[in-house]
Amino acid sequence: MGRAVTCLMAILMFLPMASLAYTSTQMTSAGTAWFDCEDSWASIHDSEGNLIANGSDFSVLLEEQNHTFEIPEMDKCQGIIPVSEEMPDLRPSPTEAFPAIDSQICPQNGLSLACEGEYTTGDLIDDSADVFAINVSDDTILALTLVAASASIEVTLHFQNETHEVELEQGFMLPLNTSLEDSNVLHVPISEEGRIIVTLSSPSPDTVWSIRSEIFDTNTVTPLSHLDTIMGVGKSSFSYPLGGDESLVITSSISNEEQLEIPVMYRYIYSENAQSEWETGSIDGIVKGIDDVNYIEFMWDCDCHWSASMSLHRHFDAGWGMDAPGLIPMTSTSDNSTYPLIIMDGHREDGELTLFMGDYQDILRVETTGWNESIHLIEVIVEGDIYDLEVTIWDIDQNTWDSLEEVTNTYSMNKISASLEVGRGTHFIRIQHVNGSDSVGDDKEPVEWKIRVNTAVLDEGEEPWFPPSEEVKDAAGIFYWLIGLVLILPFIIFYLIVRNEKQFALDFASRKDRLEWLSKKLSDGEYQSKDLVRALRAVSSLEWEDSLKLWGEPRVRHLTMGIDMAVWSLDHVPVGGSDWPILIGIQSKEVEWNIAALKFEAPEGEPWLVNSVEPKLLSRDHEIFLDTINSNSRLFVQVTLSGGSDSLDIHLSGIVDGEPMAAKVSKTIYRNDSTSIPENSDDDISQSEE
Repeated sequence: MGRAVTCLMAILMFLPMASLAYTSTQMTSAGTAWFDCEDSWASIHDSEGNLIANGSDFSVLLEEQNHTFEIPEMDKCQGIIPVSEEMPDLRPSPTEAFPAIDSQICPQNGLSLACEGEYTTGDLIDDSADVFAINVSDDTILALTLVAASASIEVTLHFQNETHEVELEQGFMLPLNTSLEDSNVLHVPISEEGRIIVTLSSPSPDTVWSIRSEIFDTNTVTPLSHLDTIMGVGKSSFSYPLGGDESLVITSSISNEEQLEIPVMYRYIYSENAQSEWETGSIDGIVKGIDDVNYIEFMWDCDCHWSASMSLHRHFDAGWGMDAPGLIPMTSTSDNSTYPLIIMDGHREDGELTLFMGDYQDILRVETTGWNESIHLIEVIVEGDIYDLEVTIWDIDQNTWDSLEEVTNTYSMNKISASLEVGRGTHFIRIQHVNGSDSVGDDKEPVEWKIRVNTAVLDEGEEPWFPPSEEVKDAAGIFYWLIGLVLILPFIIFYLIVRNEKQFALDFASRKDRLEWLSKKLSDGEYQSKDLVRALRAVSSLEWEDSLKLWGEPRVRHLTMGIDMAVWSLDHVPVGGSDWPILIGIQSKEVEWNIAALKFEAPEGEPWLVNSVEPKLLSRDHEIFLDTINSNSRLFVQVTLSGGSDSLDIHLSGIVDGEPMAAKVSKTIYRNDSTSIPENSDDDISQSEE
């Protein structure tokens, strides 16, 4: 006697599958392999590649070793590969020790039935029966599939616990071998712990067989994350959190093997220890949602493999995420946030009276704003399947919460129209079935409605006036002071800036030998860039001749038509090869220079390069760009040149009246000499086409 060996990987089941070629090498036990193909064939090779068998219908004895199986068309063949050891032929007593298969209990998630299961094979050659056992636990269901049998076979089942044995009604009895179209599956519910004894016998002495066993959990309540496709095995439970304003419609519920309709049992779970009685649902049946439940528990009343689907319906009104209440709030202080608020701008809102859930009237909320004693006209239009509906508008007293006035209208001219003058505050609109509570019933269809609400102000009322309190007066005084300070602060800052600039200009103008003083400051590094810019700005604010007097006698002054230029050397102690700071003053008279630029050339020696410019201007190599020199404007620029030359020529170029124009200082400036040599050209101003 031996023990059943379980296969740890997916082996050849030879059930109908996609028409794909199959080739696999695996370890087999010593035993008989069997193949049966329709319009196809299968072959077996041993571990050395030798062909053992080939054909459409054969059985062959295999040794315990690796074998390669080839089936070109899987959906046209069935077969058995030996994977289990030799089995006993006698059923044990309940108290007798007996080897058993310990199958893993597979959970059910409602999406798929992914269960590895256990595969057992055997042959009845020289045996009256094959017997093996499967350990089982309570609240599970055993799915037993006769995968294949080479001849007629009978399978009987017994349940054994530690003390007694019961023969089960389920079993197989096939008069012939299995075929590709067969589906031989048994589902055995297990209510207590024990073992299932499987006994196989056949009148044919050379029968081989294969069985797959799976155990599914039926005790756990599994939450459903989807409703369109639900599947399970046995009386397993599933939960769904259905809201009070929602419902489910059972669209299908059938057994997979027999394609029969399966009843759907359900109940409402209020708490861990409180639930309703089981109710029975059928296809196209409605499961109603109710308030204050944790979830609805579903159970399919079938010891079988089943499939089902349901559709979710939300019965919300006016886009509020819930059904509108059926009664107005009790008082003005009651919470009315559950009442859909209709914005009165003429847009459409949809809803329904869900009669099969007892919903025969919906209360909607509107709010008017304005001054005291204001009067507003509310106009309501309801359309849709509304032949049996009526609409009521209530004008609510905001203090007593009584209805001051109401108007009710019914269907007329393809719609229901109603209007009412109301005051400021919260008011309500009711959409109701004309038969009231007599209109509800389990077989009643929902009545859909569409509403549009507009409003107009008929009387603005009286604008309220409230005398200010002392606290408001004090706060207002502080506010006025703060606002005044904020408004005057920019003028104070501007005055201080102007005063400082003026004082700086006066201090600078009062100095004697300003040019020499500025040169010394620059050479000593005591004068910062911002101070130089302030000095240049202060001097440029003076008249041209006055500003020239402030700087002293220029080294060169070039005066011609439309332009006046003066140049001062700021080199306090001239040193050959060092930077040369110079100051240039420009006055444009009656013309405007556009795209103006200054160019510095060295008649002799190394060319000059612009090292720095104050104020900051764009420079490149030996040029600086002045942009636009407006007519009758003054400009002072301090330029620091670097180079080894001792002489300097200065050119001014730009566009004047749309024509290119250039002016060159008529004298060459020498760094180490206070004299400048005039150029040979007598033209102070020249025109160029470039």
